[in-house]
Amino acid sequence: MKTPGNSKLLKALATIVVLNPVEVIVAIAYFLLSVLTYHKVLLPELLGENFMTAPVVFAIPYILNRLFAKNNIKRAIYYLSALTLVPVFLFDVSEWLFSPAYAATIVITLLVIASFRRERDNRTITETFINFASRVAASFAITLPTFLIAMAILFSTSELFEFPDKLINDSATWVMSIILILSTPILFLYASDETEENALSAQITKIRNIICTPAVNYILTPALVIFATIIYLYIAKIVVTFTLPNGKLAIIVNAFVISGILVKALTGITEKQIFVKFYKYLYPLFIIPLILFWVGAIQRVYEYGFTEARVYLFVSGAILTVATLMQMFKKSSLYLYLYLCYIAIISLSIFTFIPGISAKTIGEKSQRQELQMLEQKLNISPDTILPKEGDPNFDAALKADYNRIHNVRKYLKRKDTLTQPADSLIQPSDSLTQPADPLIQPSDSLTQPADSLNQPAN
Repeated sequence: MKTPGNSKLLKALATIVVLNPVEVIVAIAYFLLSVLTYHKVLLPELLGENFMTAPVVFAIPYILNRLFAKNNIKRAIYYLSALTLVPVFLFDVSEWLFSPAYAATIVITLLVIASFRRERDNRTITETFINFASRVAASFAITLPTFLIAMAILFSTSELFEFPDKLINDSATWVMSIILILSTPILFLYASDETEENALSAQITKIRNIICTPAVNYILTPALVIFATIIYLYIAKIVVTFTLPNGKLAIIVNAFVISGILVKALTGITEKQIFVKFYKYLYPLFIIPLILFWVGAIQRVYEYGFTEARVYLFVSGAILTVATLMQMFKKSSLYLYLYLCYIAIISLSIFTFIPGISAKTIGEKSQRQELQMLEQKLNISPDTILPKEGDPNFDAALKADYNRIHNVRKYLKRKDTLTQPADSLIQPSDSLTQPADPLIQPSDSLTQPADSLNQPAN
């Protein structure tokens, strides 16, 4: 029996499919990837982690659909974007997924989403991105509680009626795949329809406007003021003690400047601003921290060489420095975010997708040079097994060099550019005077923030 509610739902689904055919295909494809790898129709050890490519692969047709909305020859580019699914089902891309290049690709994708409509002024670009982010958040705000409730029902039923574990696990996989993997992008596409008939889109915009002003005035801006105070207190400490900046300062300054730019962007769509004078002098506040950023970054690279993550840190520092200088010129300040998006997209793309000068290539070359220099210093060969602390030939005076060689070998080993005997990579834990640089740990450590300038490169 048809009801008005069912008719509306079917009409909405039909509209989504008609307006976004390739995006729907992508959503269905990742749903199938989840199910097929779980049931081992596709090898989970090869393709299971490929699910993490979903944000990038989904964004490609999403952007092209809005760039080439008219039915002309350019529209074919949108339909051809479905071919980006082919590598997901054929190749193991886990090495890329657990590298800084993946994070850079996500940033590039977000910047393209913010700027692809070519709106020039800062306010319009901010609204475009906030609309996108709010619809993503709203989609998860609906599907995530639904998923948790469904899982609670499923496992409660299992406990009460003692269903087999395999049945429950299979059911949980299907629930997750249907609600989170398939329904979330479909709901996002529905929320992205900004026609007057779309009540969900209108409600999201209304809630966003209600939340934005108090969040900026009473949460984000005070946090940014505290952040700036902490950094300038540390700068005062450096001046008083006459010491070089800590390597950690480079990442902290990056976070501070990025946070400042993002929060200031939000002030452009808030109804009332409280900290007007603070934002008037925000970009001049960036100058001294950025100077210290470059001092600390150059010092660490001089001491330990480049790694892939350090290249990206240099690139991001350069982008933020250019943004700060551009803001000083009032002629460019109105279009700062558009120019900043273009500069960041081009810069990150160069060091991510061009093999000869990619961040990965630069980092590997730099660390190979560091390793050769250290091996020549100690007069050892590339396949020499390092002595362990307590061995007769262990020289305590060379302990730092041993650690450095060990860390660089591990970094290059993870990048598959160096073959070493397994025991040459083994050191007793008490022989390391410093914790290992996160950038050289196995893939599971990449979920942690990398202090790429404070620790020796590996």
